[in-house]
Amino acid sequence: MKEHLKHCKYTVFHPIAGFEEVKWNGKGSNVISFVVLFLFFLINVLSAQLTGFSFNTNNPDKISMISIFAVSVGGVLLWFISNWAVSSLMDGEGKIRQIWVVTCYSLIPYIVFTALFIIASNFASLEMATFLYLLQAFGIAWSCLMMFFGMYQIHQLDFKGTVGNILLTIFGIAVMLFLMMMLYSLFQQVYAFAYTLFSEIMFRM
Repeated sequence: MKEHLKHCKYTVFHPIAGFEEVKWNGKGSNVISFVVLFLFFLINVLSAQLTGFSFNTNNPDKISMISIFAVSVGGVLLWFISNWAVSSLMDGEGKIRQIWVVTCYSLIPYIVFTALFIIASNFASLEMATFLYLLQAFGIAWSCLMMFFGMYQIHQLDFKGTVGNILLTIFGIAVMLFLMMMLYSLFQQVYAFAYTLFSEIMFRM
């Protein structure tokens, strides 16, 4: 485990070399990946609840753990599934485990800088808002770069191919969300019809 943690830390600061080892040397830990995913969910919960009052746009009385879980963990899973499907069609060389490791490891900078943002927001004044939002944006940008370099390494695509892979992955997520909304609407209509039919039968009996 110590070796896996060392490699994870190395990958954060050297994503190209780190993900190259994931591709060719089997590095990367599924256990660490799931821990990172849990921390990603946790930091989003903490962000909604503990961000300083001056910087928090959430209503504490309306925070839903289920919604946060669906957006954070569900979003990661949608990215993972969509990228795997797209990469299979584009002849990407990345295996399922490699895609999973890259996806989860790339969340680490976001988690770290969001934690710093939460802490700083409870002590900083509004005059520091620009600095704090830049801090958060830096974490997001770092995670995006890690994701890009990770996909570049594991799928063995060129620059244009990697950009196309990511754009198609985003498109795939949009398609899956659309289908999920359609299925949800269909189930609602079926439930409403069944409930109405049952009510009519019970009323006539």
